[in-house]
Amino acid sequence: HVTIQMAGEDEKEEYDIVGRTEADPLNGKISDESPVGHALLGKAVGEEVMVEAPAGILHYRVLDIQK
Repeated sequence: HVTIQMAGEDEKEEYDIVGRTEADPLNGKISDESPVGHALLGKAVGEEVMVEAPAGILHYRVLDIQK
C-alpha cells in the first residue's frame, strides 16, 4: 500500500500494488506492470518518482508505504 502525491497538487492518492490479474484501478489496486506501479517498485518514503504515461511525464513523491 503506497500513498503518493503528484507534484504541484494537494490531493493524495493511495494504491495497493498488485499483480496484473488482481488489478482494479477503480478500487485503488494498480498492477506492478502499470507505468505508476512499476515506477514505484523499490522506492522509499520521500523519494520522487518520474512516470512516463500516455498523458506525458508525471512527477510523484512517495509519502507513505505500508506492507
